[in-house]
Amino acid sequence: MYRLLVADDEKKLLSGLCDFYPWKELGFQIVARAENGQKALEYLTKNPVDVVFTDISMPVMSGLELAEILCREYPEIKVVLLSGFAEFKYAQQALKYGVQDYVLKPVKTDVLRKTFTELKAKMDRERRTDEEKSGYYGNIINTVESYVRSNTGTACLEEAALLVNLSAGYLSALYKKETGMNFSDYVLRAKMERAKELLVRPEYRTYEISQRLGYENPKNFSRAFKNYWGISPRDFRRDVEKEEDE
Repeated sequence: MYRLLVADDEKKLLSGLCDFYPWKELGFQIVARAENGQKALEYLTKNPVDVVFTDISMPVMSGLELAEILCREYPEIKVVLLSGFAEFKYAQQALKYGVQDYVLKPVKTDVLRKTFTELKAKMDRERRTDEEKSGYYGNIINTVESYVRSNTGTACLEEAALLVNLSAGYLSALYKKETGMNFSDYVLRAKMERAKELLVRPEYRTYEISQRLGYENPKNFSRAFKNYWGISPRDFRRDVEKEEDE
């Protein structure tokens, strides 16, 4: 069910549009109604909306002004315009703002049904595409992170990129977009988590752990560990031993 906001300054028309059309049957749920573009904008900046169905001519802020703002700041929101015949040329101009379609007054049920049935079909296709992309990209991220965890001492962006058949630059940008962190940050996190796992095992000396994690100098490892966890490897190991003795 897609969330729909309807805006029109004519109270009777607004009520008719909201209350006497089979929106749920068409796949839409009216989440808000507004008497001008400003009120509509105030609502959607605080609440999720998928589609705005707005009259062109309204006081305070017109439908065209609203459509322009949505195109610039909320491009994911679809816009359908409602216009009188005299405003028809403005409705056509609004296509440059990403407006999906326009409905002429007086509103005819069959026209409204056709417009929103086609819009829903388009949005369904876009949603499926987004889900497919999400699944595809998710598999790439999982493969890359599994590689890093299995190779904490040698993992690098170039090898990870070869593994998933992408360029290093593209993988770097994709990883940042999908996870919110840089690839190098994840490598560091994997190293530091692995370091904890090894430090609780007394058979490993600190310099051996350092080498396993790709640090040639144990001092660099100790510095990185303390910067990350706020405690030195020696103190961490000592605290673990105390807990085991108690």
